[in-house]
Amino acid sequence: DILFHEVKFMIKVRHLEKRIEGKYRCIVVSDIHSHLDRFIELLKKVNYCQDDYLVILGDFIEKGNQALEMIDYLMQLQRQSDRVYVLLGNCEYAIEKIVNNENYASHIVHYLNHVGKGGIIRQALSALEIDYTQLPAKQLQDIIKEYLKPCFEYLRTLPTTLHLNNFIFVHAGLEKRVDWQNSSLSSLIEMRTFYQDGHCLDEYVVVGHLPTSNHHQNRIDNNIIIDKEKRIICIDGGTGVKSISQLNALIIEGNGNEYKLLTDYVQPLPIYQAKVDVLVEKQDVHKVAWPSFEVQVIKAGKNFTLCRQIDTNQTFKIKNEFLYQKDNKTYCLDDYVDCMVGLNKGELVKLIGIFGPYAYVIKNNEIGWVKYCYLKKY
Repeated sequence: DILFHEVKFMIKVRHLEKRIEGKYRCIVVSDIHSHLDRFIELLKKVNYCQDDYLVILGDFIEKGNQALEMIDYLMQLQRQSDRVYVLLGNCEYAIEKIVNNENYASHIVHYLNHVGKGGIIRQALSALEIDYTQLPAKQLQDIIKEYLKPCFEYLRTLPTTLHLNNFIFVHAGLEKRVDWQNSSLSSLIEMRTFYQDGHCLDEYVVVGHLPTSNHHQNRIDNNIIIDKEKRIICIDGGTGVKSISQLNALIIEGNGNEYKLLTDYVQPLPIYQAKVDVLVEKQDVHKVAWPSFEVQVIKAGKNFTLCRQIDTNQTFKIKNEFLYQKDNKTYCLDDYVDCMVGLNKGELVKLIGIFGPYAYVIKNNEIGWVKYCYLKKY
């Protein structure tokens, strides 16, 4: 995001229009972020076939380690069927620009030094066996540009929106205007307030870009949000961005202007079973989420530390492993809830991770903590 905001928008917006008469099924996926294996698993789970329409809402590269494979796979799907639509996201746009525009050569080094792991540039350097710290920025840019040329030729063909029957598909959002096609490119692929701002159209607008969990105040919930009042559907399950994430699919079963909305997802986490009944007292649940990660330590504990969340002024306990310091400030490293999970003997949970004597788990759609000794592998 830091370098994306410095990249000027220099390509034309492309809108696609598609009208389907009769019955159809449309599968919509967003923000795959180079997790091809997870994407293939999701397509199998929803029984995707070439008779279906498939819409990818951008940000299918970066974050993960299968960016090149992801592009190849999407190109293959589009060769096999003219019912596959791949839209432009902010990640595709920004990466294409910093590699191909000579004014942004220094951004590549900044990106490699400061922006996460994985991604298409790192894959290219690994394939070429190049140590980027040993080359001038411009030379590095030229080498990467040549190696990734076929990928960028594909990215430059991507449309920005798809209007299909009762639905408008776009990566981030639309400006609140009847002539939504005149929304700026920056709004279409990087708007952060679309769900809050809304729109003025009759159609449903389907977006990714921001993980759905960001829209929940007191719980971590990556499921698709279907807001009938706002006529907005948010589908980004946080893959590649959140440690607790899933890859979502919106399934539209339509017949002309009539439709039914279904959802599905994949979340590859190990399953555990409760060995005993676990009782918990009634509790107020607190959540830490982007962008409010800064906290103040009040009292350190053996397993949990009492903290005050700076932005909300709420006080609650955070697992010690989730705290880190930077520039003399303390932060929670990811989305977090302080909920203790109650279980019945034999009940199943998904295991997010083990932190000391505690396990971070998902029970149904509830996320929280339970002592690991109460669980066994299922």
